[in-house]
Parts: sequence; C-alpha cells; structure tokens
Amino acid sequence: MIKTTLQENLCTFSALGDKAPVVKTEYNTPREQMNPGELLAASLGACMLTMIGFMASRRNEQVAGTQALVEPKFDEKHSRITTFTVTFVFPEILTKEQKDFYVKAAQTCPVHNSLREDITYTIIVK
Repeated sequence: MIKTTLQENLCTFSALGDKAPVVKTEYNTPREQMNPGELLAASLGACMLTMIGFMASRRNEQVAGTQALVEPKFDEKHSRITTFTVTFVFPEILTKEQKDFYVKAAQTCPVHNSLREDITYTIIVK
C-alpha cells in the first residue's frame, strides 16, 4: 500500500506503508519537486527500465546505465496527459537489434499497459 498525505500549499508526501515518506510532489511554482503528472512520467520510465533490466538478466546481457528520458505533454486544459515522448539512451556496446528488442520489451511494462489507450507515444532510441 502507498500512503499519500496532503500537506499545505498543494504538496504531498508518499510512503510505502508506514515507512518514512520518500516521494514528495509539489504543484505550485516555484517548486523543486515533480508534480503528479511528472511523477506518472517517472513511474512509466522506471517501469520500462525495470522491464529492460529483467529481460537483460534473462539474456545474460548488461544494460546498466540505460536511461529513459520521459517527457509528458498535457492537453490545452492541462487536465490529462495526451502524449509521452520516451528517449532511451542505451550503453554504446548494444547493437541496434538489442536496442530494438529492449524497446519492445519496455512497452510491455505494467504501467504502460495500464495507461489510457488514446495516449500517443513517441519513442526515440540513442
């Protein structure tokens, strides 16, 4: 269970169960933390990278250091995310075929599969 508590000034603190809070969101500007939509983008990136790492461990391949740069784009009312641009930056030792395999694997992660089907994705591979 994730416990999230609303603080003053539209800030939240989230924790795994009764552990100390580790995630803070901020909505008002100026801010130093992610807003909830950005946190969703971070969750997508983390889930995609976890899937890549899982598949790499099954293939006995090294993918440590891989990055997912996730940029959410919101609709004009800022009421929902309509597009994610995901840039994967892989270690230089990987071949194009390996990168393609891992990008496909990443798109099977639970967070990706849980988001609305009308969200569009732009995938860039480096």
